[in-house]
Amino acid sequence: MKTLFLVLDTLRADYLGCYGSSWGQTPNLDCLAGTGFVFDNHWVGSLPCMPARREFMTGRHNFLDRGWGPIEPFDDILPVELRRGGVFSHIATDHQHYFELGGENYHTGFNTWDFHRGQEYDPWVSLVDSPALPEHLGQCRSQTMANRSRQVEEEDFSGPRTVQSAMRWLDDNQRSDHWFLQVELFDPHEPFYCPKKYRDLYQDDWDGPFFDWPDYNIVKESPAAVEHIRKCYAALVTMTDHWCGRLFQKLEELNLWDDTLVVLTTDHGTMLGEREYWMKSYMPVYPEIGHIPLVMKPPRVRASTRIHALTQTTDLMPTFLDFHACPIPPHVSGRSLLPLLRPTPGAWREDIIFGYFGMGLNITDGHHLYMRNPVREDGGPLHAYTAMPVQGLNAWFPRTLHERMEMGRYLGHTYNIPLYKIPQDGRVPRERPGQPSLRGRHELYSLPCTPESPAIIDPELEAHFVRRIGEHLRRLGAPGEHLERLGLPQSL
Repeated sequence: MKTLFLVLDTLRADYLGCYGSSWGQTPNLDCLAGTGFVFDNHWVGSLPCMPARREFMTGRHNFLDRGWGPIEPFDDILPVELRRGGVFSHIATDHQHYFELGGENYHTGFNTWDFHRGQEYDPWVSLVDSPALPEHLGQCRSQTMANRSRQVEEEDFSGPRTVQSAMRWLDDNQRSDHWFLQVELFDPHEPFYCPKKYRDLYQDDWDGPFFDWPDYNIVKESPAAVEHIRKCYAALVTMTDHWCGRLFQKLEELNLWDDTLVVLTTDHGTMLGEREYWMKSYMPVYPEIGHIPLVMKPPRVRASTRIHALTQTTDLMPTFLDFHACPIPPHVSGRSLLPLLRPTPGAWREDIIFGYFGMGLNITDGHHLYMRNPVREDGGPLHAYTAMPVQGLNAWFPRTLHERMEMGRYLGHTYNIPLYKIPQDGRVPRERPGQPSLRGRHELYSLPCTPESPAIIDPELEAHFVRRIGEHLRRLGAPGEHLERLGLPQSL
């Protein structure tokens, strides 16, 4: 049994032809979709990058217990469980967050791993004197520009280098069995940088200041600048699609295509000016961010099938274990997707929850989206529960919090390992200009929820979702403080 798990970061479903785009040029990903199962109702779990990856690894939600952080000592993780079942695992990636403080212990679970430097502000190219920055809009960092000095030709970019590394791995292991290969590309994550030939495909004629990385903020730029960024993003998606195609071609050349499970997905989407928002992490989780692609091609399947059942990120870990006939650990909350590939899959799930740690809690049944926001301005009460007191993006929890930390056994899935209970400030999602605060204001939408879709008023449906949120929180053993911070009845 062989698996290729292909993860692209920040991949919007609506930029792919197989999800209905008439504009995005993604022939290779569309070809994959044409030979396998396309999941039309696939959603995020925890956001953003590392919380989603902890879900890839553990099959349970991250956002109810803590924010961005490392693998915990109590986590049952995918590559270790595969190894116990006799499956060899390897990861090839240019995702630099795996190698930062706050991203520990993800890659070390694999039998082997290969990291390619240079994305974003990865501290790679070392220059004592920082390069001069061009006149620019949005973000433009010295380290990013230093890294780009070594990524001029397309084959020098870290994404293509990662794919070439994975192709060599396939060459080296073409006669082997029982392996799991995770190929993880940071593209098309911002900054949206790629060779000009890909931007030319989208007739990008921007002649303003340098601009390929918007601020995580409300849109202040001109419509022409928004159009430019959308074309830059589409161009980077197309470049990434090209290199995915090279990887698929290698599978065909080695006669591996028909006996390998190929799975493509992402961690989340992003806002590209829709609803007056740039990027992610501070606004409500609209479908541009939360409704994500998932394509799965099992061995010996060469026909396209659409799957309409409601699925999410936590389902991937148990799916891979199921495929490789490995036991699924007791605290996994996701479900194997393999039954959905059968002609008569049977009953599935009613709804799912997802979100950012300390922000709103969102629920969808595939027909509606309900966003439940904090009722206090500080988003609390809120605590991080962890045995690893580091937080995202190269940071320890501040020393000023140490005297307020407690230790104990608070969660039921930690194998009795004591945890730090660390006070945290939550956040109310940021409203658009001219709108009232989202504090205590909850929104309900019918799906698909376009930027023009108004919120709907349906007290009976909202009460139903409130009850279902409570049932999810109980089932998952979530800290009880979520009821208070979201203004939910304690009896739920």
